[in-house]
Amino acid sequence: ILSVLTGYISAVERVSGFQSCSAFASKVKPVMQKLHKDMSKCSISKEETEPILDWQEALLCHYTMDRLFSFSILTARVFAVGDPTHHAEGSAQTCL
Repeated sequence: ILSVLTGYISAVERVSGFQSCSAFASKVKPVMQKLHKDMSKCSISKEETEPILDWQEALLCHYTMDRLFSFSILTARVFAVGDPTHHAEGSAQTCL
């Protein structure tokens, strides 16, 4: 999960420069960085990325938000308290 989170942090940093995505990125980025810091003390290595063309910005922003939403659901299920078979019913069940 830490490796996936690191990848999503890079993706959000990448789309944060897009005008159409700056509001989304400014809300999500600090939370993701805090989660990453809490999960690990290792350093983040920056990968080289290709430049983004103007027509790709909206597509990449939507793709990143969609994948981040899926990741947040997966993470919530992994770290939720209780029986995973009941997680879709609303709130997590308390372990006994």
